[in-house]
Amino acid sequence: MDEHELNKAVWAAGEWEPIAALIAGAGPRLLDDVPVGPGLEVLDVATGSGSSIAIPAAQRGATVVGCDLTPGNLVAAQRGAEAADVGVEWVEANAQDLPFDDDRFDRVFSTFGHMFAPDQVKAGAELIRVCKPGGTIAIAAWTPDGAAGGLLEVIGRYLPVRPGSPSADRWGDPDEVRRLLPGIELRFHTDAVVIEFPTVEEYAEFYAEKFGPMVVARRAVGDRWQALYDDVLEFYRQTNTATDGTSRASIEYLVTIGTKS
Repeated sequence: MDEHELNKAVWAAGEWEPIAALIAGAGPRLLDDVPVGPGLEVLDVATGSGSSIAIPAAQRGATVVGCDLTPGNLVAAQRGAEAADVGVEWVEANAQDLPFDDDRFDRVFSTFGHMFAPDQVKAGAELIRVCKPGGTIAIAAWTPDGAAGGLLEVIGRYLPVRPGSPSADRWGDPDEVRRLLPGIELRFHTDAVVIEFPTVEEYAEFYAEKFGPMVVARRAVGDRWQALYDDVLEFYRQTNTATDGTSRASIEYLVTIGTKS
């Protein structure tokens, strides 16, 4: 299985739609930073279920294309678009080899998606290539030192290769982003999504069942699964900010907004 097929298998293994619902607020906030509307053509790379960027952008009047590696995500995305009564073009695509013309889109977005492509240099080059001169590239990516990066580090202790991309956290580091998007005028800020569950145990169980890298790890580690799960649970306890017995995780991400000259 090559890198492309392996990455596809990782993200098809879980159930992205319920996870997307927990972090969907990041997309509309990014759309507030980078407005879209009638007359603008928008691409959402690694759209997932479409709830973060593609569907909200269409609701704001833009012409939207959403692409994703995983066919199941696109089925969920189409269902969401129908429920929202908006039209979006859905395309199965690899973030490292986008099937679109050069200089096509006014806005190119990715929220917690293209960052997991195996080849970060190619993924960055594709964002630049399909964006029009004068257009905007806008990205939300988990920071290396945040809770998302910490979770992937815990899982990675048990696997020969960290799930997703071993270099995914480059997109959460401004210095690395500058290297990955050369020639683009960039600005940065950090934000966070907050995920709440009745208990830390329910939070851990939810991710064990739904999050693709966790599902793949469970299959891969065999009888070491309980040790991995216990480490994840302990990580969640250590990063829990709730003081009333519930679970509250604040997960930091980096926002990158760039203009193509």
